[in-house]
Formats: sequence, structure tokens, C-alpha cells
Amino acid sequence: MKRSPKSAHLSAVISPIVGMSLLLASTFTGQALAQAQVESNAASKAATNVVAKDTVASAKADPSGKLSRAVLFAGEVHASDSIPILVPTSNVSPVALRYYVPEGARVKAGEVVLRVDVQGNSDIERIELEITQARQTNAREVADLEVRQIEAEKALITARAALAKAKVDAALPKAQIAALDYDKYQGELDRATKDLEVKQKALAIASEAIQRKIEDGVLAVKKSEIQLAFAKTQIAQAEVRAPKDGVVIHGYDSWSGKRLDEGGMGHIGSLAGHIMGNGQMSVVAYVLEADRLFIKTGQVVTVRFDAIPGRLVKGTIGNIAGAPEAKATWGNGRYFKADITLSDTQGLSLQHGMSAAIEAIDPSVAAARKTVNKTPPAQLNLEGDVLSRQSYAVAPPSIQNVWEFNLVMLAPEGTHVKEGQPVAVFEANEVGTRLDTFRSSLKEKQRALEKLKLDQAETLRAADLAVSEAKSNSEKAVRKASLPRELVKRVDYDKLVVERELFAQLAQLAVRQRDAQKRAKEQEMLGMKTELAQLQKKIDVLEKGLKGLTVTAPRAGTVVHLSNFNGEKFAVGSRVFMSSAIANLADPEKLYVSAKVPEAQISLIAMGQKAKVTVPGANTVVAATITAMGPVFHGKSSNQPIVVRDIELEFDGLPKTVKPGTAVQVQLETHKPATTATTSSAVKGAK
Repeated sequence: MKRSPKSAHLSAVISPIVGMSLLLASTFTGQALAQAQVESNAASKAATNVVAKDTVASAKADPSGKLSRAVLFAGEVHASDSIPILVPTSNVSPVALRYYVPEGARVKAGEVVLRVDVQGNSDIERIELEITQARQTNAREVADLEVRQIEAEKALITARAALAKAKVDAALPKAQIAALDYDKYQGELDRATKDLEVKQKALAIASEAIQRKIEDGVLAVKKSEIQLAFAKTQIAQAEVRAPKDGVVIHGYDSWSGKRLDEGGMGHIGSLAGHIMGNGQMSVVAYVLEADRLFIKTGQVVTVRFDAIPGRLVKGTIGNIAGAPEAKATWGNGRYFKADITLSDTQGLSLQHGMSAAIEAIDPSVAAARKTVNKTPPAQLNLEGDVLSRQSYAVAPPSIQNVWEFNLVMLAPEGTHVKEGQPVAVFEANEVGTRLDTFRSSLKEKQRALEKLKLDQAETLRAADLAVSEAKSNSEKAVRKASLPRELVKRVDYDKLVVERELFAQLAQLAVRQRDAQKRAKEQEMLGMKTELAQLQKKIDVLEKGLKGLTVTAPRAGTVVHLSNFNGEKFAVGSRVFMSSAIANLADPEKLYVSAKVPEAQISLIAMGQKAKVTVPGANTVVAATITAMGPVFHGKSSNQPIVVRDIELEFDGLPKTVKPGTAVQVQLETHKPATTATTSSAVKGAK
């Protein structure tokens, strides 16, 4: 078939890219491969427009309708059943990680994995106090309204008595009394009737006011109860529990690039790590946008792993994302995310986080290609840090509504402090100001309470006098109405009977009014005492926080300074955000070395291997042994996307001159990695 000029031009553009991809496939894998691929992005993107324009023309020129060329891209190993750990919600962001299980720890379903610092406990106490105050205030206001209702009942009873008397006078025959008196009696009857209607409406309004106040009190309490339930839920949500059994893997802070650990700071909703299960391992690959045309679902690919040199595995492309996404750690390119299922992983110790190099090429071609084997270095030089297995985080106290502190004293790094000795001193001027304000308010409330006690005693004495007077009037009315009926005029006798009933009811209402006034004063007294208790509690909290500004050592240890968000170590004069740890108090008797080994060199070391730890400052060399390896591979930091694996080394003899926090150099004599099969046999085994 005769090739079109555009096809020839396309081949001229793509051929160098294919040659570069094949060369990279034979010399690099993993992160080195990804870096080389980023460098070739410019050439690939330059060809993208040509590829896009000529796709239709090439498809017409090729009867098979297929576009194909070798594609080289990178990915990483993931556990198919891994579950993300997200930083839960809190009142502030970033939030302090008060508890985080160590990396590599195996957890069971339902166990607490992560707990953040929240102010839910103080909110619960505040809301419970608000509920108590709301109930007391409502009870006092209802009692005051009951007093007004009783006053309205008194007025209504008096109006009824006046109407009854007016009816007695108005019933007199017009012919037997003067015309002026008759008109006066009729007018008094009309006025008493209207006055009774007014008093009835006033009593109905007073009763409705009491009912509304009771309902308002119920709503206010219900609102506070909802807030209380929310605060309790917030405390419950401050804990992350494992939904299934697995191994905990820590993540990184997307802002600072620091590895998240207990005592650190995390942003709400950010990824704090994973719970890795025992499911099948698969590869998540990232295909450059320009290479998307040359891969498809179900396509067979070959996979290499940096951590397992000399092995080649066959895989199949599964799902491919519908839109590209950025991957900042690899540069400015955009990548399509693709899932790759490995056909045979028997004999491969795959672990979460391993980097992989994937080639979309015929496996027989990949197997026939000669692999360039580099001679491994005879010695590895790693950077490490001396850490303590037991340490105490030094942080400012948690004081409500205080967000920043000024560090005015910090023990020098490397200082050995004794138990009870000051390690750091913080300063927060608003604490002293608020404390003085609350103390002044407390004294004012105490004086108001004394005055309220006097007023209550005076009110109760006046209520007792009113009850005695009402009872006395009732007794007088009873005696007057007990006169013989034949000795008193009928009209006057009927009025005496009305007054007897009136004063008897007024005596009963006087007792009820006294009881209501007593309840109102008692609730007012309780409300005042509650306010005093609230102020006193605030003062106690602030005094405790003021005392906590001086942090003392709970046990003997060595001071190790920490870094802030900008990567600078805390020093005197630094501004410290609430709950931020500024230093660690490390136990010098439980030291070990933590180092990170690049993925491509992990096959050169083994458990139990001897090493030499050099302390540059002290010019000391100490023997150590590799005792543990991290459960996963991970990026060194968000700023250094090199895939590494953590290792721990124990000193053969505890050095006296080495202190926690010291940066050291680790020297390891390498051994030749075991290769169980050649590349060709590996492909045959994968088939």
C-alpha cells in the first residue's frame, strides 16, 4: 500500500518516541522510568495534535482499522481491598491527631485506628449547663406568669362579686326607689357586666401566655438537646474505627509533605492513610494523555517491578478512566488512570506501594529483548535518624477560644531533663485578660446574689402578710354573713353573702400567689447560682490553662525539637498553633535508627543484615542490625516522589554519645539479589 505524505510525516514524528520508549524499557523501571517519561512529555505532546488529526486518515489507509505502537508507562501496586482512612471532622482545621496506631500495625474490625482532637467535651458541658439554665429560666418565667394569672383571677372574682352586688341593686322595683338611684343601679349593672367581660379576656390572655411560655421552654430545651446530641455525635465521629481486619498504612499531609503520625496535624477530609487487607494485588497505571490512543481494554501488557529485578509478569488492561487527571508528583502532564490485572503472581512478594513499569507490547517481543543488567553497588549509603520508641509530645495546653500561643522558653535540643523540670513555657495574653474579666463578673454576681436573697426574704414576708390579711378578711366576711337574716335588710344580707364567697376565694388565691412567688424567687436564685457556678468553672479552666502554659517533663528524657509547617524548627519567639507539638521528650534508653531504602535497592539488603551507623557530629561509628522493614512501599514525601521502604536498625550496643533526633549515616554491605528465573522464563511462566 502506498503511504500518504501525512502518514510518512507521522511515522517520522513517532519513530523517535518509539525508539526512546524501547530504550527506556531496557534500562529504567519504576520512578526512573516515570521521570524519563515526563521528560519525553514535550515530544509526545507535540505529536498529539498530529496523531489526532491523522487518526481518521490512517484508519482509512489501514484496512484493519488498528493504530498500534509500543507504549511505556508507569504505575504502582495496590491491594484490591484497601480502605482509605480519612481525617474526621472537627471544630478546627488542621486538627491534631491525638491517637494514630503505628504504621504496619495489624488491626481488627471495630478497633479505633485514628482519633482527632475535638472540643466536644467542653461543648457537652456547656450545652448541659444551657439546658439547666433554660429549664430554670422557663420555670421562673412561668411562675411569674402564674402570679399574673392569679392577679387576673382575683380581678375576675372581684368583678363577679361586683356584678352580683349590682344585680341585687338593679333588681329593686323602680316604683320603690328614687328614679336617680334606679338609673345609677342600672348603670352600675351595665358597667359591672362589661368589666367582667374585660377581666375574663385578661384571664384568658394570662392563661395563653403561660401555655406559650411552657411551649417555648420545651422548644428551647429541645434545641439544646439537639445540640447536645450533635456534640456527642461529633465526639463519636472523632474516632475512625477499622471496618475490617488489615494493616494500617500512614499517608502524607498534602500541604506540608510530612508523614502523618500521632501528635501531628491533619486537614479535615484529607487522606490519612489506608487499611490494607489480604486481597489480591493489582497495578494501578497512569497512561500519558498522548498515549491513550494506543491502549485499550483487554490489551495484554508486560509488567516489571523495581523491587524485584529480573522478573517479568504478564497483565491485562482492565478499566480505563474516561478523563485524564493531573499527577503533580510526576510533572505537569495529564494521565488516564487504568487498572491492570496480573495474570500470575505466584512466587512474587508483591507489597502495597511498589512501583511498576508497564509496556503495551507483545510479550514475546518483550521476552526476546536483551536486558541490560547493571552491577549492583558493593555498599549502600543511607541517611537515617536516631529515634526513641518511647517519647512524649510537648504541646501547648488546650484552652477554649485560644488558637495561637507565643513560645517564650524552650529547653535546648539534646538537653536531658528530669521529671518535673520545665521544658517549655508558652504565653497567651488573652488568657489573663479573660481571667480578670471573669473574676470581676464573679464578684458582681456574688453581690447580686446577696441582694437577691434580701429581696426574696422581703417578698416572702410581704406574701405572708397578704395571706394573713386575706384570711382575716375572709373570717370577717363569714362573721358578718352569719348574722340572723331577719335582723338585716334583704339587700344588705345578699351583699354580705356575696362578700363572704369573694373573700373566701381571695384567701385561697393569696395562698396560691404566695407559693407562685416563692417558686419564682427560688428559680431566680437557682439561675443566679448556676451562673455563678458557670463563671467559677470558666475561671477554674482558665487558671488550669494558665498553669499549663508551663509544660513540665512527666518523666526524664531528652528534648528533641520539631519543625513547623514551613519546615523550620520551633524556637523561642515562634508562634505555635493550638495542639501543635513543638518537641518530643524521648527516652534515651530505647533508641533505634530509622532509614529509608530506595525501592530499586531493596533487593540488595535483608533482615538481620549488619550495618555501620556513623554519627557525623560525634565522629562515632556504631554497629547495628536491621531488625524490621516497613510493610509497604511509599513516596519519600510529597516533595520527593521517590518510592522507598522504611527499615529499622537496632544498635548492637547502646551508644552513650548518640542522642535522639540525631541525623546519622548508615552503611550497608550489599549482597547479590536472588533471581529465580530469567526474563524469558518469567514470561513463559506468566503465560
